[in-house]
Amino acid sequence: MGKRKAARQQDEIKLSINGMPDGEFDIEGLMNSLRVEIQSLAVSARTVMIEAIMDSESEQLAGKRYSRETEVDRWGTESGYVILGGQKVRVRRPRLRNKQKQEVRLTSYEQFQNEGPRREWVFNRLVSGVSSRNYARTVEEFGEGYGISKSVISRKVVEATAEKLKELCERDLSKLDVCVLVLDGIHVEKTVEIVALGAETSEKKHILGMPQGATRNSVVCKELLQDIQTRGLQTGRPMLVLLDGAKALRWAVEETFGARGIVQRCQLHKRRNVLQRLPKRYQAEYDRKISTAHGMRSHDDARKELGSIILELDRLNESAANSLREGLEETLTVHQLKLPDTLRKHFFSTNLIESAFSQGVSVTNNVKRWRSNSQI
Repeated sequence: MGKRKAARQQDEIKLSINGMPDGEFDIEGLMNSLRVEIQSLAVSARTVMIEAIMDSESEQLAGKRYSRETEVDRWGTESGYVILGGQKVRVRRPRLRNKQKQEVRLTSYEQFQNEGPRREWVFNRLVSGVSSRNYARTVEEFGEGYGISKSVISRKVVEATAEKLKELCERDLSKLDVCVLVLDGIHVEKTVEIVALGAETSEKKHILGMPQGATRNSVVCKELLQDIQTRGLQTGRPMLVLLDGAKALRWAVEETFGARGIVQRCQLHKRRNVLQRLPKRYQAEYDRKISTAHGMRSHDDARKELGSIILELDRLNESAANSLREGLEETLTVHQLKLPDTLRKHFFSTNLIESAFSQGVSVTNNVKRWRSNSQI
């Protein structure tokens, strides 16, 4: 029946093409008309392949039909399902039983029912920004597809994210050649996720850990650094540590690394802190001045220029001047190290971690209501 239908459709396509006037071959229209049939054929082909594999295993266990040469007998077929494209798809599965009338299960059928790949599929869609509410709309809607309700996907999301988080926060770090550490926090509801990112000499970036705290308290920060040490991160050599200026993070670095922790305070955070203390009419001017000073190649030149700006701010706004003065030398660590421009543009701020935060925000924006800290 399937072959006759395919042949008829092929003839119809040929007639459609041959009946068109010269120069009017509508490839877009033709592809649109075929799209549904092609998708249906692809799904059918996968289902046929799966059923063929199960039939092959049945023949290995029970022999050819009516042979009666093994200890396993055929026991008809029944409706079952496999996981395809992130949802369940109905198939006919062979049934077998042994001489004691006990069912013999097919290994292939159990593998095709494995929820692991579906969890992976759901997780990949989740991190691409698809919410569990809209998940069903994003998968191929097979004619025989089912099992993709919101509740099912929510459950798979919980399973997948819990599994991935456990892998992330427990993996061995001893083989990483980390030379730069970035520590920053991101607010979600009333909690703060403290995130540690490591940059290797090979230029690869890795999220190393992400504990949760009500605030950026020093205990949580120190526990994070102790945890990544316990998991093997090499901290016996000098390491450039990028911070946003949070005192809890600074204390944790000093306690953990001592003199080996070479701190670079984020210049962008420092500039924003200064500008927030200025009247709006002065913000653009001093944003430009501070940015120009930070952009100077020489440490002495940058230090001198920032000193001049502090004197100006002392007369204009003492709070802004004190903000720029506080931790000034640590904002110029990349100057003191005489890093080349290609490295300085990456290490003068905590922006190395911003792509991870951005991805996190794009996913968490799908959440309408946070129910618990574990969900966060």
